[in-house]
Amino acid sequence: MNTHTLNITDTAYEGYGVGRISGKTVFVPFTVQGDNVTIDIVEEKKKYSFGRLLKINSYSDHRGEKYCRHIGECGSCLFGHIKHNSQIIIKKQIVKNAFRKREDFKIDSFLSKEPLNYRFRVNMKVKNGKIGFLKPKSHDIVPVEECPVMKPSLMNKINALKDHTDKIKDGKIYVIENEESKALLKSDCNFSDSTREQLLKIFDGISSPAGIEGTKCIPVKTAFGIFYTGFNGFSQSNRFLTGDFQETVADMIPEGSRLLELYAGSGFLTLAAAGKAKHIDAYEISGESVSLAKKAKIPNACFQKEDVDKNILRISVSFDTILANPGRKGMGKNVTEFIKRNKPESFIYVSCNPMTMSRDIQRIGEHYYMDKFYLLDMFPGTYHIECIAKLTKKQKVN
Repeated sequence: MNTHTLNITDTAYEGYGVGRISGKTVFVPFTVQGDNVTIDIVEEKKKYSFGRLLKINSYSDHRGEKYCRHIGECGSCLFGHIKHNSQIIIKKQIVKNAFRKREDFKIDSFLSKEPLNYRFRVNMKVKNGKIGFLKPKSHDIVPVEECPVMKPSLMNKINALKDHTDKIKDGKIYVIENEESKALLKSDCNFSDSTREQLLKIFDGISSPAGIEGTKCIPVKTAFGIFYTGFNGFSQSNRFLTGDFQETVADMIPEGSRLLELYAGSGFLTLAAAGKAKHIDAYEISGESVSLAKKAKIPNACFQKEDVDKNILRISVSFDTILANPGRKGMGKNVTEFIKRNKPESFIYVSCNPMTMSRDIQRIGEHYYMDKFYLLDMFPGTYHIECIAKLTKKQKVN
């Protein structure tokens, strides 16, 4: 085995420690800046490589006690070996680096709460009857019977589900549970009729290749009202920060504004914005999410199904403020061109990916200055970070 010893000098956005071998960058999971480690190379690229941790020769001050026995092999908590306070420092550093080209960039606030038991929704893999998470850069799974970042009752339901997956060779599951313990299961596993009957004693609704049985959605209570989530619509994951998330966005909405909301989901942020905006036109690509958003009965909001990345130029409503919450890939170029063309007074951007967020803001940056920027630690133990920015249109100087 060809091994290398190197210093980890930085931590990359996707959770890898960063070192160098003969000037070439090497990304190593489960390491952190300040470590000295022995590794071997598992994947070579032209400009960088991926390494596998073999031994820690000296420990970084950023390392903390492992809160889960699977840290070091499970690909979900790639920051799980790092102290929580150090995670916050590193995440700030990652975001600052993403926005280093903007002279007006500064982080106004970083909000974090309890780093364990926060997840109320989860995607997992089924392989040879076992349920778990993928190893980093692998199709192999780590079977999991306990997960400290999950809501305990959610993990209990997943463990009960294991009694019915022993004959499943390969599949996926998605589970979400509200604070009243109502839960949904979505899976591509082919459960038998008798198994589905048993699963409906655990879950309020299930979606499988056989169809949907039981309830199609569950309510989720928030500080601003109830939104509904189903089998396919997106929902936030951190049950301890939903109210703070909504309040942060609501505070950025100008009073009495006409709001255009893009990538609106099932109305989680619409609920918060409705108390400030005079009227909201909300667009979302998922038909299920639009139906769920309408179920919330927000009186000053109009929801429509639309792929804004492709068809935003079809939108002709009147607005002075835009709220956008795209997925990890960020906004399509058509959307940034639409914003540049219409130049709303305020643009509020919510993102779980500071890299694509920075790219999009750079595309429209000549017209706006950064008014506020907040970070929410929605995913402790992982490299993910929620960013919320308010941009205000620059005034013309006569």
